[in-house]
Amino acid sequence: MSGDVLGFRELVERLGPHPVTTLGIDLDAAGGPERWLLAACLLAERGSQASALEAARRLAASGLGDPVACVGAGTARAQAILAAAHRSRPEATARRLARAGARLRERHGGSLATLASGADGLEELGARLAELAPGIGAATVLRFLRPLRERWPAARDVALDPAARAAARHLGWLAEGEDEEGAPGALLARLRVVSDAPPLEDIEAALGRLGTRSCRRERPERCPLADACPARRRERG
Repeated sequence: MSGDVLGFRELVERLGPHPVTTLGIDLDAAGGPERWLLAACLLAERGSQASALEAARRLAASGLGDPVACVGAGTARAQAILAAAHRSRPEATARRLARAGARLRERHGGSLATLASGADGLEELGARLAELAPGIGAATVLRFLRPLRERWPAARDVALDPAARAAARHLGWLAEGEDEEGAPGALLARLRVVSDAPPLEDIEAALGRLGTRSCRRERPERCPLADACPARRRERG
């Protein structure tokens, strides 16, 4: 299947955009990456994405939308908000956010852009992020960095989410061997020739949901694309 059968924009409309887009976070604005780090930490925990995003909204509405704001008196307030949002282990999460905020403030002036600016490549950048607080592991770091590939040079080589790559292969948007490692150059090249294509982060998020539900499991009967699913079409001959 090629992009003229199922378009990039149609895929995002069907399966939803990246959490950054859903939350209305501008990653190019001051405070944008910090807000996204808080949300990425919540998304890494047990529970639904909807619950994590709602918790992020409640924290932001209370002036606690980034880890630095959760330091000090903000820690107890964050815990109460997370508990009210029915998040698991709200106390531990509030402490993790506060610790990350304190470390970010002490070492990098509260700015993730400053943290990233001196990093010599992806490995160092990932290590700096993981050092902010226990519990910020490799999966959270990769989740956080994916929408920042084209903004932070050290994040450029973050590989495509494996579930997203599986879905892109099934849709015919990637050939075998493309974008297996490093920057997703092949997918980006295809997006850039489509005038109304959504940002890469929205495409990757939608592809990731598709891949998780069906493509990586080889379960076309569970595919949310219904009749537009290429595997279903092949099964029908």
